[in-house]
Amino acid sequence: MNFIVIGLGNFGASLAKIITALGHDVIGVDKEMDKVEFFKDKIKSTISMDITDIHALKTLPLRDCDMVVVCIGHDFGSSVMTTALLKKLGVQRIYGRESSLIHKTVLNAIGVSDTINPEYDTAVIFAEKLILSGVWGIYNVSDDIKIVEISVPDEFVGKSVSEINFDDKAGIEFLAVKYPDKKLSTPSLEKWTAAGLINNNQEMVFENDMRLVIQGKKKDIIDLLKL
Repeated sequence: MNFIVIGLGNFGASLAKIITALGHDVIGVDKEMDKVEFFKDKIKSTISMDITDIHALKTLPLRDCDMVVVCIGHDFGSSVMTTALLKKLGVQRIYGRESSLIHKTVLNAIGVSDTINPEYDTAVIFAEKLILSGVWGIYNVSDDIKIVEISVPDEFVGKSVSEINFDDKAGIEFLAVKYPDKKLSTPSLEKWTAAGLINNNQEMVFENDMRLVIQGKKKDIIDLLKL
């Protein structure tokens, strides 16, 4: 896919680098040349321009890109102006970064319904992780239903899948088991392998360094974490 990421601050640059690493074509755009130069070896392409100038924006391959992500968070005026100009130029898919409810409301008003507040969204997930000890990752299906990655409970360690009565864990759906890939892992980066649905791996023995991916209500997940 082809992406244009406008604004190479902490969030925008990280996003552009990750999408590039995933094998997609990314153009990173920022008005500050030092940022463009700094990230030119980590992002597919980088361009310096005045992002509030419609004539400058016209030089970008807007018709050929699958999505434009406006990552300007704290300069409210530049964010809104750039987004409005992209709408005027006929860009269909725009994702906007917003830093406040007012910012979000204005972006929605000019026709951008897809927005993200990375600081708030990260804080919500991190707060859940702080409260739920033993949780490595969380996806909120709703306020009550969660998909979480947890450490294997102590009572599971040393037992095979077939030896554990998962039906006793009321309200919990066991989706997968993860374990470190010792061949691909390095001291600075741990790689993981997923074994798929647990019911298809009856002879697998749980070890301390494994993790479970489960789904359920928050209360039931907390009960499981207390094992």
